[in-house]
Amino acid sequence: MLSIAGLYAILGIPVRLIILILKYPLVGGIGRKFKRNLTQSLKLLVCRSGLLVPIRDCRYICIYSNNFLLNRIIKLVNHSLIKSLPHFGEKYDQNSFWIVKQPDRKPDDPVIIYLHGGGYYFETMPSQIQSLITIYKLLDPELQSRVSILHLGYKLACRGFSIPCQLLQLHETYKKLANEDGATNISFIGDSAGGNLAIVYPQYLKLIANKQDSDIQLPYPKKLVLVSPWTKVRPEAQQYVPGNSYYDNNPRDMIRYEAFSDLDRSKCIVGTSNVHSLLVSPGNTTLQRQDWISVPTFSSPDSDVLVIVGEDEVFRDDVLLWGKYALDVPLYDDHKYGDSEGKNLDKMWYIRTNDGKRAGVRFYVEPWGVHDSTFFFETHLIKRVNNLKLNDVDTQEFYGISRIAQFLNDTLK
Repeated sequence: MLSIAGLYAILGIPVRLIILILKYPLVGGIGRKFKRNLTQSLKLLVCRSGLLVPIRDCRYICIYSNNFLLNRIIKLVNHSLIKSLPHFGEKYDQNSFWIVKQPDRKPDDPVIIYLHGGGYYFETMPSQIQSLITIYKLLDPELQSRVSILHLGYKLACRGFSIPCQLLQLHETYKKLANEDGATNISFIGDSAGGNLAIVYPQYLKLIANKQDSDIQLPYPKKLVLVSPWTKVRPEAQQYVPGNSYYDNNPRDMIRYEAFSDLDRSKCIVGTSNVHSLLVSPGNTTLQRQDWISVPTFSSPDSDVLVIVGEDEVFRDDVLLWGKYALDVPLYDDHKYGDSEGKNLDKMWYIRTNDGKRAGVRFYVEPWGVHDSTFFFETHLIKRVNNLKLNDVDTQEFYGISRIAQFLNDTLK
């Protein structure tokens, strides 16, 4: 039964929306990015309010399955696009569905596993699938013809499935792709909690490789796309001080410190797992460069990693700190953020091409960007994507989608 706190949080959403609409002509929208955009401000408010609902109550909100989302909602709303996606919505295994499955897929053709965000307690949102489809449609035609995309519909903490359930589900699907289908070219796209899963899974592969007696080794993911990755599952009290992104961006972002620092909520997500673990929350461990150099996904010259984080999101400092140790990215130490005035300054990105010694890295801090903007606030591009080429896309309005499509075009083979 829905709790009093959950009922209050859900019923309060329309009230907050009305207040925002009334205030908008006088003070504008939420934060800096959407101050002059009422539609996006309303969407941000709904997302923010939804994440404040008690986790156990979210099972009353997550009422549809991934099968229903793909084969009913998305097919109805985007039916003209879906016709061009081979095998869209077909089930692959107990955990996943195809977004695109190339009919003549070869073992070395790229397969992308999409790992959705939602704090491990919200189901996939339609906007996330729509942004994913948009990215696919912006790929070069030759690459489009070879790329397959699989959506992992992991079980949710709001239904009692805490970490590491999602990691084990990913492993089941990954093993099937590699061992039964012979896939050798697997990559991840992960946003928010899905970014956490994309980061910790290669660490899990290293762990089991060291323990296995068998000579058969699973291939490591070759490319990672991480959008607002949740690198530190449990924030610490000392982070909520002026000058830290958790404090400075709390009024601007989708994520609120009050919710994500709550121990009861954290326990619902983490369960009995140790949060101070590379397999759960790297940011809650003592970050060390050697822990990541030993994982090919983060160190091999054959690998490439793209990271996008918003200047105005609370996770910003955690992601930058993780990037320092996992990817040898200097942005955390070299710059302070929050003063870009919305401009794409030099300090807002770091690019390292494959030099034959280290993994290639593209690390972007979106000016005034908020949490998971790519998969929640850029999705309207899907309405025009059939008539667009990547070079025609506004790289400021569609900051994440344009950079992800370009990254995949440049690195996927």
